[in-house]
Amino acid sequence: MKKLYKYLLIGLLSITFTPISSFSQNIDSNRMNRDINIMENILGELFRAAPSTSDINDGRVTVIGASSMYRTNSVRGAYLKDFGVIFMVSKPASRGALRISQDGNSNSYSFYYNNNGESSDESAAIDQESVTNRIIEFLKDYGSTIGQLKNDEKVMVIYGSNSGSEMVFATFPGGQNRVSQERKSSLPVISVSAKVSDLMDYRSGKLSATDFDERAETATSEDKEYLDLKVMSNIFETALRDQEGASFRIFGGINHIMLDNFGALFSFDVRHNSENSRWASNLTREFSRMQNGFDKEKEDEEYGDYLEKITASFESLKTNLKEYIVDYGRTVKSVSSDQFMLLSVDVNGRYENIPGRIDIQVKKSVLEQLDKGSISRDQALERVVITEY
Repeated sequence: MKKLYKYLLIGLLSITFTPISSFSQNIDSNRMNRDINIMENILGELFRAAPSTSDINDGRVTVIGASSMYRTNSVRGAYLKDFGVIFMVSKPASRGALRISQDGNSNSYSFYYNNNGESSDESAAIDQESVTNRIIEFLKDYGSTIGQLKNDEKVMVIYGSNSGSEMVFATFPGGQNRVSQERKSSLPVISVSAKVSDLMDYRSGKLSATDFDERAETATSEDKEYLDLKVMSNIFETALRDQEGASFRIFGGINHIMLDNFGALFSFDVRHNSENSRWASNLTREFSRMQNGFDKEKEDEEYGDYLEKITASFESLKTNLKEYIVDYGRTVKSVSSDQFMLLSVDVNGRYENIPGRIDIQVKKSVLEQLDKGSISRDQALERVVITEY
């Protein structure tokens, strides 16, 4: 673990260790995005995993569709005003596929931690205790490096997802294959959080490691389905796939998770349906010039039109998402009044003046006030917080 930490510290050299108290409540989104991206990479390395060495050697397990056996986990971070920063770490193989040789008795398999390409074995088993300990070590070593957070805000890491599953190709006797979506991990969803004030006190030596461990808040949620979250995910998916004309549309599926100590989180990717346009990147623009000649005046005009359409589509996306969460978020009964609803959206592609990620959050109490008629729809929309990175 320490060897890995030393290796990952290289990526932190660009972070300025400025005291939290010196920041105003206005967040520099570019800096926050940088910090979140670095933390995402670190968590991906800390939770790098692989199937057991014995399963691989016995020929029972083969990774399909992956460039490397030892893959980093998918990690998504998000900043929430008045709460802090949340990182969501997927379970192993939720982004890949495995081929299991069926022996007639069981097609079970296990994952183990893999550090710096070393063999994975039972000494590095992934279980609830090891996951919790790794998150706590991450918070101790790196949590205080996330700038701009207030002392009463938190850094939270969530391991696992209620909606996550992995694709399994089970090979049966006689050569028949079956593709299925299975959840092999028996681990619950695990979350660990720490207040920024505790992170800073531990870093300065005011708080011992033992005291920090006791103050860290740990919670688990069994891997059960919340019907209202699933319905809400379907609403987002349907609405974003039925867009007409040039627009940002959902790419892939929607992940959702429910945490008793936070609320509901939804995450997904969007892509503009003109992604294959020759204006989609500087490289394609240069290639187009070489192929078709260069008329600067005409090209600038066409490119300006393209940027205008992309910008208008992005503004429509933000407006639509705000309306969806206000109009339909009231139906999510699993979230209580003091909890949040968060949409974390990655924008696939590179566009000038368009952020790569947006987070949209609202407190459930706002939606309940709208239900009771205490505030208008426009007032509810105004209380939806959008953070662009």
